[in-house]
Amino acid sequence: MKKFIRSKTLSFFNNKGGVGKTTIAYNAAVKFAQHGYKTVLVDLDPQCNMSRLALWSAFEQSLFSDESTSIYQILYGIINWGADVRHDIKPIPLVQNLSIVPGSLQLSMYEDLLITAYGQATSWATIGYFQTSAIQRYLKELALTDDVDLFVIDISPNLWLLNRIVMLWTDYFVTPLMPDAFSVQWIENLWTTYADWKRNRKNTGQTLAGQVPNEQVLRWEGIFLWYIINSYNQYAQQPIRSHKEWMNKIPQSIKKHISSRHCINWLVETSWKEPLVLLKDYGELSADSQIHNKAIFDLIPWKDYKNVKWTNDNKELSDSQFEELFVNISSLLHKY
Repeated sequence: MKKFIRSKTLSFFNNKGGVGKTTIAYNAAVKFAQHGYKTVLVDLDPQCNMSRLALWSAFEQSLFSDESTSIYQILYGIINWGADVRHDIKPIPLVQNLSIVPGSLQLSMYEDLLITAYGQATSWATIGYFQTSAIQRYLKELALTDDVDLFVIDISPNLWLLNRIVMLWTDYFVTPLMPDAFSVQWIENLWTTYADWKRNRKNTGQTLAGQVPNEQVLRWEGIFLWYIINSYNQYAQQPIRSHKEWMNKIPQSIKKHISSRHCINWLVETSWKEPLVLLKDYGELSADSQIHNKAIFDLIPWKDYKNVKWTNDNKELSDSQFEELFVNISSLLHKY
């Protein structure tokens, strides 16, 4: 039974690398699946970190294959000869209620195509709309045929054209941040750029769409839901002093540059005050989850940990913190 009336798309986005975006997206998706939401991970990062985390050895063996299930195979016709997406290619099952559309090193070929396609779309050329909406149309059809509740999108840490396209058709986005100066600087830099993306699309491709089918017209505005503080360190059950100082600076920057520009009305006054969740640095558990293809909170306590109690405490904490993240995100998605 579907949890949402319509399928929803949630992207985790930060153009600053190293903020734990992929790890958070994967663990959040596992939580949604465990709570009965039919969830599909979509790896749109040419680095393919999400696919490695979810599939590891199976993905490595097919890394350079032109035949394995991947986003490249889905887009093959679009990229090579102007055919449509492959709706017959389905996501790879992982665990109950969770599957993945694997990434591909060849996704950069689609991004090369977008350079021309995006310009054509903003000039009212129908082929541009057809090509830029390819991933959106694939997911829309998959949502209908497979009763998907939630698509969790992992995109690369940059401001290139593929990310612009994704951010123009995603329903919502959540922003992971580190408690440091770079995150505060990033907030202002990125969301000025995002405002320009939306304005450009609204004033050109969106308004000039004419007789183009609705499913080929990008919606032009992903909604900012909230932000997450990730990988803080603590001492005596409190964030360490330097992290606390930066954590105190982030809310006002979020308010000024993101909430006031990219939220729907009822979120403007709340989405900046505090993060959806504070995610601690879980030490070696994050790396081990990549080795064993499991969520951090689903890891089995390994005997070779130097400090078993500390490790188990981190595992339990990760479970409660990602549960908190699930509760907070799901409540927002059910409201809108």
